[in-house]
Amino acid sequence: MPSIFRSSHLHFLYDLFLLSMKITLAMVFATFKAIVPFRNKNLLGETVLITGAGHGIGRELAIQLSSMGCVVICWDVDVEANRSTMSAVMQNGGEAYGFVVDVSKRLEVRETVRLMRKMKLPEVSILINNAAVLYHHSFLSQDPDIIEKTFSVNVLSHFWTIEAFLPNMLQNGKGHIVCMSSMCGIYGVSQKVTYCSSKFAVRGLMEALHEELRLDNKTPNIQFTTIYPFYVNTGLARDPKYRFPYIFGVVSPEYAAGEVIKAIRRNYTEYSIPRCLLTLNAINRIVPESVMRLILDFLANVDRKRREERDAWTRD
Repeated sequence: MPSIFRSSHLHFLYDLFLLSMKITLAMVFATFKAIVPFRNKNLLGETVLITGAGHGIGRELAIQLSSMGCVVICWDVDVEANRSTMSAVMQNGGEAYGFVVDVSKRLEVRETVRLMRKMKLPEVSILINNAAVLYHHSFLSQDPDIIEKTFSVNVLSHFWTIEAFLPNMLQNGKGHIVCMSSMCGIYGVSQKVTYCSSKFAVRGLMEALHEELRLDNKTPNIQFTTIYPFYVNTGLARDPKYRFPYIFGVVSPEYAAGEVIKAIRRNYTEYSIPRCLLTLNAINRIVPESVMRLILDFLANVDRKRREERDAWTRD
C-alpha cells in the first residue's frame, strides 16, 4: 500500500511538473505571437459564404474579400440589397453568386445548399455567419414574436449553416467558421435583453463547438473565430454615447469588415472591434462586481444621462 501511494504521488508530481512546463511554453509562445504576429494566411481562391451580405458589415466583407481573390457567395433575405452587393463585387472584377435565403429556416438553408451543389459551385471553405436582427425594448414590453425571431435569426441560423457546411470542411481537411457576436455577448445592456441573450448564445455555441472538435484527435484543421464588435454604424444599434470616443466611438462597416478579415487571416479565436475591448474585459472581470459596475457606469457616463433625464422630467 505505501509503495502504491508513493507511485501515485510521484505520477502526480510528474504530471504537475509537465503541466507547469506546458504552461510556461504556452505563455512564451503567446507572448511571442503577440509581439511578432505570424504571417497572415493567404485567402486567394477561398470560397466564402456570407449571411446578411446585403447590408453593413456583410456587404463590405463581400467587397473586400472578393478584391483579395475570394469567390463570394452572398446570402440575404433582401433581394435588391443582395443584388446590389453582387453588382459591387462584380464591378470590381470579383466573382460572386447570390441566393435569397431566410437563414432562420433550416429547410431553406438545406435547399439552398443543395441548389449550390447542383450548380457545381466551389465548396465553401470560409463560413461567415453575419446576419442578425436587433430590437430595442424593455424586457416586459417585448413582443414574444420578436423574441422568437431574434433567436431564430441570431442563433438558430448558426446551427443550420454550420450543420450544412461543417461536414464538407471536415472531409476536405480544412475550413474556417466565423460568427459575429457582439460586446453585448459579453456584457448585458439595458433595453437589449433579447439581443444580448442571443449574442451570449452565439459565444457559447462557438466555444463549445471549438472545444468539441479540439478534443477529437481525428479532427483536421478547422478554425473558429468569434467577433465582438462594439458599435458599428450599420443602422441596427443606437449610438451608446460612451466616454472616450476614440476607443468607444462608432466605426464604419468598411473598417469593421477590415478588422474581421484581419482576424480571419491571423486565425484569432476571439477578436473585438476595437481590439482592446477584450483586454479591458479581462481586467474588468478580475475586480469585484461592484467595482466593475462603477467602471462601466463611468465609461457610459451614466450620471450625466440621469441628470439629463431628471432635467427633462422637471421641465415637463
